[in-house]
Amino acid sequence: MANKTVKLGRYMITPLIAQHWAIKVDDTWYEIAGAAKNATNAPNVVNRSHGDAAKSGAGKLGGEIVGKSDKSQRLIDQWIEEWLEKNPCYEFTSENCQKFAYQFMAWLTNGNFHCPHRFDSAIVLDSGEGEHQPFGERRIAFAAAEDGNAIASAGILQAQHSLGPVQVKGHGPHGQLQAVAGPGLGAFADVSIARAEASVGNFVGAHIDLNCNTGIGARNGNLEAHFLGFGGKIGADGIEINTSLGGVNACSMM
Repeated sequence: MANKTVKLGRYMITPLIAQHWAIKVDDTWYEIAGAAKNATNAPNVVNRSHGDAAKSGAGKLGGEIVGKSDKSQRLIDQWIEEWLEKNPCYEFTSENCQKFAYQFMAWLTNGNFHCPHRFDSAIVLDSGEGEHQPFGERRIAFAAAEDGNAIASAGILQAQHSLGPVQVKGHGPHGQLQAVAGPGLGAFADVSIARAEASVGNFVGAHIDLNCNTGIGARNGNLEAHFLGFGGKIGADGIEINTSLGGVNACSMM
């Protein structure tokens, strides 16, 4: 079965506080229904839609490539049904859109994905496939090109843990080459020896990162410029200032 591109789409629900996430597989978007976000304990429902953006507006700039999947539609439908059985009701700090999106992309790609973003509030213990287990080793290696976005990513020792808005994560050696020609525009070479980070929602975060990241342009909802690790970005992932040894960020905006 041919591999299908998996994309993540995001949009801001409440400035500086909360983002909505959706996942696109091939030509279909999947997301927790927006209505559920207004009421704790409301039934979780997965909406499906088509187009450049999800029904909610997530991915309105095309979304970002996070990996590849060989899962059939039958298996996708089955996984979603089982996820809803395990997570029947919406909870802002646990069973929410970000938990669904993260665990869905992890399962779709068999743990072979790259998602560098912070959670607003979710309970996700990462084993590499979105299961509820503590830190586990995860290796990634994939390449994809679609809609003006070409990316090749590889790394080892990926792990994370989030409990509500508090999140810690890290990885070992990681490298990524990316060229963007719409949506967005730019060229990027990200090379990191090791990274460890901690954050509290979209409010504030800090990281240690031995890197020589270099690139300039707009990608994944951010404007960014770096040379040998020094630089910064602003946008969906907040205001971030970086050096070749680490950096700080705060206040997501989109």
